[in-house]
Amino acid sequence: MGQMVQHAIPTARVLDARTVAPIDHLDTRIGPQYLWEPLPGCRSISFPVITTVDAKPPTPESILAYKRKIGKENDGGDWGLQFQHYSHGWHSFLPRPRVEYNSRLTMMDLVGKSLGYGDWQTAEFDILINTLPLPFFLQTCILGPTYRDPFLWDPIYMLWEPVHDPKEGMFLNYRSHPEDPWYRDTTNGSKIFRESLTEQPGTKAVNPGKIHHNRDSESVLAQLSVYDCFCFGRFATWRPDELAHETWKQIVEWKEATGL
Repeated sequence: MGQMVQHAIPTARVLDARTVAPIDHLDTRIGPQYLWEPLPGCRSISFPVITTVDAKPPTPESILAYKRKIGKENDGGDWGLQFQHYSHGWHSFLPRPRVEYNSRLTMMDLVGKSLGYGDWQTAEFDILINTLPLPFFLQTCILGPTYRDPFLWDPIYMLWEPVHDPKEGMFLNYRSHPEDPWYRDTTNGSKIFRESLTEQPGTKAVNPGKIHHNRDSESVLAQLSVYDCFCFGRFATWRPDELAHETWKQIVEWKEATGL
């Protein structure tokens, strides 16, 4: 998300706590993640996406069974779009970013518009864009927004295995049976990614994972904007159903509204 902001605003600095760049830092097709729409201004290619529920074309009944399994039967997403049997995804090649790695931020002074690094160095900012998960970001604020509703999420436990007969495109299979510990398999290139809401042998925990709606999150975002601090991305805004192409549109709209 930070790279998307820098793509829209080339003068933006991007700070990353990691010491070195990950090998997939230019990739928008990572594991089970992909774009529903291409990013303007980037070279993009499309690929087929096949979606099934229990290895069969999705039906309203099977989709509801899956949603019940993961506790999101009342979510506000567009199930018709999410569970299209045949669709297309996009891979956009991001421009090489200027990321400042080894920049672990431990303190945010929103009033004084300054940042504190893990090595006790500080820096000032004019406009701050946050792409960290919102509750984690708020923990670093000296004086942050007020809220009552706790931020809740379920960790995702992921396992990836090699595919011996790779096929073109991406294949998503949602698993609705309650006794099945896995809820989704995604075959992408030479790997298959399995996801569970409970720890399984060989899995790696991903946090925050599946986030739950928070009644105060929009108020928190509005309070942050008073200090020229803005959040982009599903986890930074704490909007469970936000997709990457929707985030891009929000970035562009915000850029145009602020005259940057």
